[in-house]
Amino acid sequence: MPKVVDHEERRRELAEAVWRIVQRDGIDHASVRAVAAESGWSSGSLRHYFPTQDALLGFAMELAYRRFITRLEKIDTTAGSREVLRSFAHEMLAVDEDRRIEAAVLLSFLPRAMVEPSLHDLERFGTRVLYDEVARVLVAAEEAGELRDGVAPMKAARRLIALIDGLNIHHGLGPDELTAADMVEAVDQQLDALFV
Repeated sequence: MPKVVDHEERRRELAEAVWRIVQRDGIDHASVRAVAAESGWSSGSLRHYFPTQDALLGFAMELAYRRFITRLEKIDTTAGSREVLRSFAHEMLAVDEDRRIEAAVLLSFLPRAMVEPSLHDLERFGTRVLYDEVARVLVAAEEAGELRDGVAPMKAARRLIALIDGLNIHHGLGPDELTAADMVEAVDQQLDALFV
């Protein structure tokens, strides 16, 4: 009987090998050859799933976004809008080892996404999903009279995501200078500026 191969699982294994290389050595070292060696596959087998390095990197980035969005979807949305946004933000902040790895990997893709059209499109799609999720909560808060006067939901959503990205970058570069507690405090202050 022929062996049943779970192709999606194999693709995930390869994406996780990309993440390990990116975290350890940087994105410039995530070549097809390096990923094959990291995963224990041959380059030929890897190319069966991903014919180019950019296809491989794109899937690794997409999978990271999907896992993150899946976590956001599990947040209890019955709490007040401010608490929902605080939970969203805490899922995005690199406050523990798993989220530090995830943030480091996703942020490592940004310079490459600025020059590679397929990665750029994936990055913009993932970021727009985040904007839309945050804006959706802010619109509900606005309708409930919970936002301060003059708060524009989409603009506030973009600023919150930009704040979180900036906090993650600076925390990754100097975790003793910008601690996890500092990041949480900065997000809470931003939320205080949005809600009455």
